[in-house]
Amino acid sequence: MHVPDGFLSPQITVPAWGVAAPLWAWAARRHLGRAPLEALPVMGSLTALAFVVQTLAFPVPGGTSAHVSGVTLLAILYHPLLAFACESLVLLVQALVLGAGGVTVLAVNALALGLAGPAAGWLAFLALRRRHERAAAFAAAWVATQVSSLAVAGVLGFQHALSERYFPVPFPVTLAATLVPSLLVTGPLEGAYTLFTLSLLRKARLHEVA
Repeated sequence: MHVPDGFLSPQITVPAWGVAAPLWAWAARRHLGRAPLEALPVMGSLTALAFVVQTLAFPVPGGTSAHVSGVTLLAILYHPLLAFACESLVLLVQALVLGAGGVTVLAVNALALGLAGPAAGWLAFLALRRRHERAAAFAAAWVATQVSSLAVAGVLGFQHALSERYFPVPFPVTLAATLVPSLLVTGPLEGAYTLFTLSLLRKARLHEVA
């Protein structure tokens, strides 16, 4: 669900950079600078795995693409700010190496895919985990996918309202094209990925959910 370069005007991308920059600094200070050494291999592996699964994207009508993100698990295991930092790195590498997304829209994509969605999933997990941890993990990933999709659709809809020259697709079309695959395909896939990977980590005793 990346937004490509050229779809958003500086009226949106510049403020997004202004919001994302201090959050990146906060995330680096809070998590990456003093992360325990034993946590680094798991964090690095999950970030690398997120990069791989996000390359498996398929285009959808409305100006974006659908794919599993793999970062909700980082939010569940560590914190949404860490998920934001790791997803931002994934998006930067994808933009520079694969041409996916873009540099001008990096902050927008990072805020939508790396912060809004994982933070919502983290909150859902905290609310549901006492009833059934596995169901809570699946629900958290599904919720995160929907929130990220809504954020992307909302940004594109706002751009259409600002200038149809930048993005000519009406918001109802973008919303339907973004949410339908998210609700029916990528949401369940994200949930399955989160459950499977979390189970592997627990079996290997590499991480316990805090």
